[in-house]
Amino acid sequence: MCQDETRLGLKSLTGKVITASGVKPTVDVKWKRKNFWIYGAIEPLTGKHFQQEYPKLNGDCFQPFLDWLSQQLG
Repeated sequence: MCQDETRLGLKSLTGKVITASGVKPTVDVKWKRKNFWIYGAIEPLTGKHFQQEYPKLNGDCFQPFLDWLSQQLG
């Protein structure tokens, strides 16, 4: 089995701002993001795969994934 984690989320859009010549633009940046992690395991020879979504990447979330994966694999 191969295992990996990926963080997916939304990022604020940024764009250009028009100002007078010599005036630096000031723009509020809203970097609050909503993220989630996908934990997954793949068996490379057969292509069998397992995935679950979690709110964080830490041991408290990874252990339930391992417990669930153990149940799925038998």
